[in-house]
Amino acid sequence: MIQTEHCDLCEFPKRDLKKGLTCGLTNKKPDFEVSCPDLKFSNSLKEYLPELLNQIVQLEKRKASIYLNLGLFAGIGLLILFGSYPYLIQNFKQTFDPEFSYLNWNYFLSTLLLSFVGIRLILMGFWPFNNYRKELKELQSEKSKINMVLKNYGIKMETLMNLEKK
Repeated sequence: MIQTEHCDLCEFPKRDLKKGLTCGLTNKKPDFEVSCPDLKFSNSLKEYLPELLNQIVQLEKRKASIYLNLGLFAGIGLLILFGSYPYLIQNFKQTFDPEFSYLNWNYFLSTLLLSFVGIRLILMGFWPFNNYRKELKELQSEKSKINMVLKNYGIKMETLMNLEKK
């Protein structure tokens, strides 16, 4: 068991560069196995929990728009890419077969630019999607770490938040 996860939720941790993490009550390094007998949950934790849960709820509310954004931009980008591909190949061949032509070169560059626009649209769909997944994963990881520690004390997150309100 990692004691620092318990101490991060407590009101009494002391940290310094020489000794590292010590308990503010015992002035010793934490040495418990499963749970600390002196743990007192900090007020900042009690304030942080509703904020954490609210952030997760707010992020999950954006889920539909994020997926719609991904589908819309990626779909349009793929349509442009696959639609412009035959013209890109055709204009490439006409530009360099049998002799170079500036007019065909311009057509080729136009279809190449159109392909880059398609790729950019696909990326515009995936960028917010990846950020959403990364942020949600971080918040849920934080929540599960706190829940694992609270489980050792037989306390649920909701119970701890309700104690704070009383």
